[in-house]
Amino acid sequence: MRTLTLSHFFALCALGLSACHDATADSMPVVLDDFAAAAVEDLAPPQIDAAQPPPPSVVCGAMFPGPPLKSDVTEALPDYVAQLDALDLKTIPDPFDYSAESKLSIAVINYMLGRSQGTTVTHEDARKTGLGRAVLGAAAKGTGGKLDFSFLRRGLYHFYPCSRPFPADLTAFRARYGDYQKWPVQQLDCARPKNGPRRLYEDLDQGIYVAETIVAGVVRETEVLFTSLRSDGQLDFAAYTEEGKLSDRSTFATASGSSVVLAAPYTCISCHIDTMTWNITRKMPTGTGAGCR
Repeated sequence: MRTLTLSHFFALCALGLSACHDATADSMPVVLDDFAAAAVEDLAPPQIDAAQPPPPSVVCGAMFPGPPLKSDVTEALPDYVAQLDALDLKTIPDPFDYSAESKLSIAVINYMLGRSQGTTVTHEDARKTGLGRAVLGAAAKGTGGKLDFSFLRRGLYHFYPCSRPFPADLTAFRARYGDYQKWPVQQLDCARPKNGPRRLYEDLDQGIYVAETIVAGVVRETEVLFTSLRSDGQLDFAAYTEEGKLSDRSTFATASGSSVVLAAPYTCISCHIDTMTWNITRKMPTGTGAGCR
């Protein structure tokens, strides 16, 4: 298996977080054109241990900085925790069998459960984590024997940042992983996910890829793809604001020439999902973005 260079890795989407496989589209401008999945070789695995990641740096329910989500975006809907707490999870069969759900739903459920395969989970195992409880909540919220996918996304959005070992800011990121601005870098004059310049950094040994969006000579946001934080071999995604603070959303170009703020990590997942295995493992994302026309 050969290792792709930074220019190959970022040539199409450069950590594109725009929605590629949105099964429940929000009322928002179109972000991406229709793209075929890129058939490329995977990157060589990094030589670091994913078994002992550092603890999360934020608590569940923390308010994150960054541009606001539109009110009609699924993840922006209010009162998630109250709605989850009001559900009777005992109404869900134990174990919960989600084999009849869509492939995308199964992939997201497994991602939330911290595994790459399976279609059943016991209540005991699911309740060990907030993300697992959110899976049961989406099942309880569902109707007609189908899980409520929008509620699942809201649970992912709420519990993901407090479940993953992301540095709270870029200062802490540099202290943990080194100064990424000294890593091999490529400058793009116009990156289509952002409709403007981007700087792209990589550290193959650590399995980390960093993209800086440049607006008027200033870094508007920094997005990071981690390949080795999870024991299930799937990817993790972190976004940082202009001030270098951890966020849960980012800004992307639309086909109309405007921009839209989308939530992480679901929009990341929608582009980085491998539709052959239905794991979130595609380091080369499946869309090129809507900008740079």
